[in-house]
Amino acid sequence: MSSSLLVLSVAAAVAGAAVYDPDCKWRMNVTDVDDIAHHKYAVLEDCLFYKLSKEADQMQGKPNSLMLLPPTVAAGETLEVDVQKVVVRQMWMSEVFKEMHINGYVGLSWKDRRLRWDQIDWKTDTLNIKSFGRLWVPDINSEKFQTSAQSVDYTNYQNIEARMTGNVTARLEFRMQAQCDIDYSDYPNDRKHCCFKLRSNLYKRYIKFFILSGEAISDGLDVSPIRTNWHIEQSWIKKETADDDMKAEELEICVTARRKSTTLSIELTIPVLISALLILLAPFFGKFQQQINVKMFSILLQFMCFQFLANKTPQVGFGESVPKIYIFYAFTLGVSVVSLIATVIISAAARVPRKVPPAHRYTLLASVLNANVCCGFEEAPVTDGTSSKDASADWLQIHVALNNLLSLCTVAVYVIGAIVIAF
Repeated sequence: MSSSLLVLSVAAAVAGAAVYDPDCKWRMNVTDVDDIAHHKYAVLEDCLFYKLSKEADQMQGKPNSLMLLPPTVAAGETLEVDVQKVVVRQMWMSEVFKEMHINGYVGLSWKDRRLRWDQIDWKTDTLNIKSFGRLWVPDINSEKFQTSAQSVDYTNYQNIEARMTGNVTARLEFRMQAQCDIDYSDYPNDRKHCCFKLRSNLYKRYIKFFILSGEAISDGLDVSPIRTNWHIEQSWIKKETADDDMKAEELEICVTARRKSTTLSIELTIPVLISALLILLAPFFGKFQQQINVKMFSILLQFMCFQFLANKTPQVGFGESVPKIYIFYAFTLGVSVVSLIATVIISAAARVPRKVPPAHRYTLLASVLNANVCCGFEEAPVTDGTSSKDASADWLQIHVALNNLLSLCTVAVYVIGAIVIAF
């Protein structure tokens, strides 16, 4: 059994030698490739790359030039790297450090004169580079690559493909930590504007970027793969001059994302709206004392709701910006307190005995208003019969009408204020 295995191994080795020659001398008989199985087609690519590498060494006069040196012979030349597209796959936020982690890739292409061959000889017009370590590629990385942040930022080339014309296309995978400017005005649906930069660290002046759609991809990045609670409102990529070198270029990629927290928004808004509704409907509960009790209970609910809102606040706070929901809470509480104070004062004034009757036109106006508004009412005070005329009942009607009128004004002010805050 062992001798049979040995014979098979030797036969396989001989068969393999017939297919692959390190010097590629069988290239002129490459028509036999049509008979090679698909899994052996990689041998052709290896042989082609081997021949291109040898020719590149002769062209540039140094060994391993295809792997170590850029595709330039004359001094002063530059390499134009075309930016074809940018795709964002994933995004997640670090609230404490105000940093957005962004995963995606950039589609790039450039010309390498060393990767040219005759299709007639090799029966193929494309060459797949299995590892970017075998071919020189632009060293595009984060601007923070030379700092301590290099352990977080990450770039890697994948799907490198060369065509017989010398055009090379590749996909630059990246995982970047973008600094963000945060707008908390619409919290919890806050907006974050995050940017990061890509640049060459070794060939700053040699690599020149060209965005195929112009100076910037203003139509937006491809964010269709994102499946998070972040909605991309705007995104773009543009080239800029490096801050530390006016002759160097870099790419700036920016996204403006809004958090989609509908559930949390409802959770924070519904309780305070219920308490505000109690304030607005307090006149319909009847007497002054009942209205005061309802409004005090409503203010207690608002304090409890505000405490719940404070527990949802990010650990680092909101900085200089004040969220609209905080303004809404403060506005609701302010209207409630003013309404309570007004009702208490009017109730106290209505309990004062009065002998002098009010003007007749005010009495009629109060009666009409109370009859049509159908809000609060008070029982007429009981007189002892010692005075010829007691005007307390007429004054009570005026105070009730005044409270009803202030309640209508409170409703109008609250509705208008809520609309202004929301928009």
